[in-house]
Amino acid sequence: MFIRKHRILSIALAVSFLAMLPPSSHASVSMTLPQYVNEILLNNHSLRAGIKNVEAGYYSVLASVAYQRPATSATLTGSYATRQQTEDNVMAGTSGLRLTQRIDISGSYKLDEKQSIMGYEATRANFDNTINTLIAAAEETWWSAVLARENMKLQKEILLQRSENHRVTMEKYNQELVPKLDIVRSEAQVVAAETLVKNAETTYLNLIAELSLMAGGLDVEPVDEELKVPEFDVALNFEDALEFRPDVRAARINLERAKIVKKLTAKGLSPTLDFAFQFTPWSDPEYYATPNNRQAGASLSLTLPITDGKATKYRLFNTDRLIQAAESNLDALREQTRRDITVAMNNWRNASAAEQDKQRQVERAEEELKITELMYAEGMGAQIDLINAQTAYQAVRTEYLDAVKNMYVALVAMRKAIGDYSPDENGTWREAVQRYGKGKDVLGETGFTVLRTNRKK
Repeated sequence: MFIRKHRILSIALAVSFLAMLPPSSHASVSMTLPQYVNEILLNNHSLRAGIKNVEAGYYSVLASVAYQRPATSATLTGSYATRQQTEDNVMAGTSGLRLTQRIDISGSYKLDEKQSIMGYEATRANFDNTINTLIAAAEETWWSAVLARENMKLQKEILLQRSENHRVTMEKYNQELVPKLDIVRSEAQVVAAETLVKNAETTYLNLIAELSLMAGGLDVEPVDEELKVPEFDVALNFEDALEFRPDVRAARINLERAKIVKKLTAKGLSPTLDFAFQFTPWSDPEYYATPNNRQAGASLSLTLPITDGKATKYRLFNTDRLIQAAESNLDALREQTRRDITVAMNNWRNASAAEQDKQRQVERAEEELKITELMYAEGMGAQIDLINAQTAYQAVRTEYLDAVKNMYVALVAMRKAIGDYSPDENGTWREAVQRYGKGKDVLGETGFTVLRTNRKK
C-alpha cells in the first residue's frame, strides 16, 4: 500500500495576501531549506505572475458562460420631424425595458460550462507543474550550494596543509637538507591550492546568487550545519505518480475537455429557442412603440438550422484530431514519468554506491597522507611522495563531496518525477463546479496553502 507522508509548509499563496507583502529585505539571511522554500513561494516573481494568470483564467470562465444567463436592457428614444406641407412639427419619444433569455433545448449549456471549467483546471494544473519544477530546481541549487561550501572549506583546509608543508620545506632548505627544487615544488602546490580556493569561493557565490534570484531577490545562504548523507525516503509507486504529477494531471484534464468539446461541436446544427419579454413604461404618442404605452409583450423564437456550409462537419474533424493529439500527449507524459523515475533511481543507486566507495578511499587516503607527512617531516620520505599523497587526498575528498551532492540531486529528481513539490489538489471538474456554483473568488479566498511531500522529517 502506497503511504504518502505529508509535511505541511503553511504557505499563504493567496493573491490578496501576496499583493500586500512588503518588499523583501536585502540583508543576508541564514535559513533552513523549508524556510527558503517558503520564501520562494511567497516572493518569487514568476510565481506571482503565474498566480495572476490563474486568477485571470478564473474570471474568464465566469465571463464565457455569461450568455447562459438572462440579459436585461433599458432603452430611451426620441425623435423630431417636420412636415413641410402643414409646417407642423412632430415630436415622439418612448422608453422600454427588455428581458431576453436563450433556452437550452439541446443540452449544450452544460457541456460548454464544463469544458470552460476544465480549461481553467488545466491552467491550475500547469501552474502546479510550474511550482513543482521551480521548487525542485531551488532544492537542487540549495544542496549544490551546501556542497559547494563544503568544498570551499575542504580547499581552504588543503591550502593550510600545503602552506604548512611549504614552511617545513623552507626550514629543511635553510638547514641544507633539501634542494631548491623542493621549495619550488612546495610553493607551486601552495599557489595551486590558492587558485582552487578562489574557484571554490566563486562557485559558491554564484550558487548563492541563484538562490537569491529564486527567492525574489532576498539575499539568503544555507544555515551552516553538519552535512549529513541523505537517506532514500521517497515512497515509489508509478500509478500514484501518474495521479499526483501535475503535468500528467493537466494532460488528463485536457483530454477529457477535448472529448467534451467534440460533443459540444456536434450540436452545431441544433435548434435554438429564444424568449423575449418587453414592457413599455412610456410612449408619446401612445402607439409610437410596440408594445404600446404601458403595455407588455412576450415572444418565443425557434430557429432550426438546415445547413452551415459544412462548418460543423469540419469542426468535428478538427476536434477529433485534437482528441488524438491529447491522447498521444498523455501517453508521452506517462512514458516520460516512467523514464524520469527510472533515471532518478539509477542515479541514486550509482551515487549511493559511489559515496560508500569514496568514503573508504577517503579513509585510506587520509591515513596515507598522515604517514607520508610524518615521514617527510622526519626526513625519511621524498617530497614527490608527499605531493602525490596530497593530490590523491584532495581528489578523493572532492569526489566524495560530488557523490553526496549527486545523492541529493537524485532525490530531488525523484520527488520532481512524482510531482512531490506541487500543491495537493485533484483539480476535478466536480470540485470546480462546487466552487463556481457558489460564485466565490476561490483564489483570493483560499489560495494554495499546502504542499505535499514524501520526505522524512
